[in-house]
Amino acid sequence: MARINATSAGVRVEGLKQVSAALRKYDRDLQKELKDAGMEVAEGVAQTARGLASSQGGVAAKTAPSIRAHGYTTGAAVSLGGSGYPFAGGAEFGAVQYKQFKPWRGNDSSAGYFLYPAIRQDKDEAEQAYSDALDRLARKAGLT
Repeated sequence: MARINATSAGVRVEGLKQVSAALRKYDRDLQKELKDAGMEVAEGVAQTARGLASSQGGVAAKTAPSIRAHGYTTGAAVSLGGSGYPFAGGAEFGAVQYKQFKPWRGNDSSAGYFLYPAIRQDKDEAEQAYSDALDRLARKAGLT
């Protein structure tokens, strides 16, 4: 069965590919439910990050609409930036050289101004929601 581990960088699900393959074998609709569960978890983190970014104003607020949730049968993700948001990385991590951004926060466990703090803030809730979804789907498929 899948093992879930929440860290400061997010929630990692070991064995998710195997669970997805097992669900596919039993019922393809269960894979869609797995994807939807991932999307729901990621959307919660994305909403938190958009709120944090908007509340900071400036370049961070301009970046907020670019924060998107993604759900897959093999996991979930939250992204920011894109071609219309070339400043997104500076808004999230800061910069040393460019004064339109806040100071650089580094690349350790305290990095980020809105997306990474949202991940750290929501990791326990995301872990529980994903775990509950995996348990429910495993029961539906008769895997437990």
